[in-house]
Amino acid sequence: MEPLTESIAVAGIGLAAGLVGGLTGLGGSVVMLPGLALIIGFADPSRIEQHTYMAAALAVNFLVAVPATWRHSKAGAIRMPVVARLLPPAAVAMVLGVLLSNRVEPGVLINLLAAMIVVFVIVGELGGRLGKPDESAPDDTLAQRHAFALAGTGAFTGVLAGLLGIGGGVIMVATLRAVARLRVRAAIAASSAAMCLMAPIGATLKIATLGGHGLPWVEAVRLAGLMGPAAVVGSLIGSSLVHKLPRLLVKIVVDTVLLIAAARLSGLI
Repeated sequence: MEPLTESIAVAGIGLAAGLVGGLTGLGGSVVMLPGLALIIGFADPSRIEQHTYMAAALAVNFLVAVPATWRHSKAGAIRMPVVARLLPPAAVAMVLGVLLSNRVEPGVLINLLAAMIVVFVIVGELGGRLGKPDESAPDDTLAQRHAFALAGTGAFTGVLAGLLGIGGGVIMVATLRAVARLRVRAAIAASSAAMCLMAPIGATLKIATLGGHGLPWVEAVRLAGLMGPAAVVGSLIGSSLVHKLPRLLVKIVVDTVLLIAAARLSGLI
C-alpha cells in the first residue's frame, strides 16, 4: 500500500474508533487493533508489531476519552463518587498490566483480547438480566453500597487493559453493569471518565518500553498522530448520540461491535 493511502486508511480507523468509543464508552482499541492489523499487517512472523499497535491505541484512547467525558458531563451522566472509587486501583493496575504485557508473546495477546471480548459481552448481557439497576440510589450511597465491587472493577480493568493494550471500556462497561448495577449510559460515562487517567498512564509506559522489543517508539507516535485528530471528531459525535439514541439500540451497537472485533482478531472474518 502506498504511504499516502495507508495514512488515509489509518486516519479512517481513528475516525471509526472515536465514533464507536464515544458511543459505547470504549476507548476504541477494539476497532484500532484489528484495523491496524488489517491495514498495515505484520512484517515479523512473531507479530511483534502488536506492541506498537497497542502503544498507539492506548495513546488515542486518551484522545477519545476526553471529549467523550466532556459530553457525558454536560449530559449529567457521570457519577463522580463512583468514578472516584474506580480510579486509584485502576491506575495502579494499568502499570502492572503493561509491564506484564511486555513478557507475553504478541500472538497470545491477540488471542486473549478476542476471547476476553466475547466473555464480557456475555457478562454484560447476564448482568442486565440478573437484577434491576441500582441507578435510583444517590451517588454517595451507590458508591458506598458497591465500594468493593467498584474497587475490584477498577483493578481488574486496569490489569487487563494494560495487558491487552486497550482503554478498558470493554471490560469496565460490562462489569459495572453486572456487579455495580449501573444502567448502560451511566456505565459508559464512568468508563470514559476513568479512561482519562488510565489511558495516558498506559500509553506512556508502553511507548517507553517499546525499545525492549526492538521497536522504534516514533512509529507508535506516528500512528497515534494519524488516528488521533479523526478519533476526537468521531468521539464528539458518538458521545453526543449516546444520549439521544434508544437504550436498546446502544446496547445492540456495543455487543455487535465487540463481537465483530473479536471475530476479526481471531481470524474468523
